[in-house]
Amino acid sequence: MKKMNEKIIFYIMIIAAVAIVVVSLLLFANSRYGANYSKAISSELADKCATPPGYTDQQWREHMSHHPDQYAGCLT
Repeated sequence: MKKMNEKIIFYIMIIAAVAIVVVSLLLFANSRYGANYSKAISSELADKCATPPGYTDQQWREHMSHHPDQYAGCLT
């Protein structure tokens, strides 16, 4: 019976460790990329090819190149 309890505790600790790593990675990714995404969304203009405030022409072209499906007409 004692071995069974030890196995259960071991598996609970493994599951908790994995959960902590996953939550940490999600929080890190959200804090690192969330601000840039929000900036891009909030600065969208009626003309999606026009350079929005806060970007240089070069930065905006680079951004659009990462989303060729969304900005296909702008990159020609």
